[in-house]
Amino acid sequence: MEFAAGVDFGGSSAKVGLVDRAGGILAKETVPINASEEFERIVVPVESRIQALAERHAAKGRLIAVGIGTPGFIEEGSGTIVGGCENIPALQGRSIQEHMGKAIGVPAFADNDANCAAAGELAFGAGRRFSNFAFVPLGTGVGGGLVLNRRLFRGARGFAAEIGHMCLDPNGLQCNCGSRGCLEQYASGPAIVRLYQEKRRKRELAAPALSPKQIADRAREGDRLACETFGETGRWIAQALGTLLNLLNLEACILGGGISEAGDIILEPVRSQLPDFIWPIVGAGVSIIAAQLLNEAGILGAAAQAMERLEG
Repeated sequence: MEFAAGVDFGGSSAKVGLVDRAGGILAKETVPINASEEFERIVVPVESRIQALAERHAAKGRLIAVGIGTPGFIEEGSGTIVGGCENIPALQGRSIQEHMGKAIGVPAFADNDANCAAAGELAFGAGRRFSNFAFVPLGTGVGGGLVLNRRLFRGARGFAAEIGHMCLDPNGLQCNCGSRGCLEQYASGPAIVRLYQEKRRKRELAAPALSPKQIADRAREGDRLACETFGETGRWIAQALGTLLNLLNLEACILGGGISEAGDIILEPVRSQLPDFIWPIVGAGVSIIAAQLLNEAGILGAAAQAMERLEG
């Protein structure tokens, strides 16, 4: 049996796992990291954990590749993180894939975490039955991944599918990317919380600092303002997806990230309003569905994109 290591870097830890070709996770561990440390002090402990896991499972098969998922813009060839990884500053300007490949002795491939999640859904999750789809993770921010003809589309340098920064309103809210009116400002977790609180304050109601999940729970229980919040959020998402579908004629749009766990509370407003933003013939038969991998998306996706690129 052959397996790949998947590494999912976050601000306080790196999740590490061994994944076989069928998407089975043979082992997984969490490596604490201090994001303020220098590069080697962050990366070397992760490399050591991968090597230990591979040795522990050597009787079951061999490690053929390492896949690495991180936030940021990652050059496809070199694997260098050239921006967008401010939460782990030591990784900026460095190639984790080069360092890990040399240390572990197998090919290593780094990719944006949203691209990794899209690759995971293609190989092991909700994307298995589609050849062409968009993956949109909705969380603290909004990312994106594109699969075209059953291959992850990375663009000229590896920076494609920044769906969260599609401009939907040029006079809208200021975004941290420097533009205005980006999807991220209307469909992320913080945006949902802000909108719900605004609706309550305008009606002179208490505006508790609830999580998006709690607001979704309130919507499920019939809270009118919570339902309106997800309805408006769904309309922004529908506008963005309608543009993508008109441009690329995709079969499906898969919503991931923590917000997708709200299920039909977010999916139905998107589905019902999508026709307002798309040619009917283009929208016919398009699936708007939730991702399947959820908490395992980071490890599975990182491993999946490594196996894809190793074979490619």
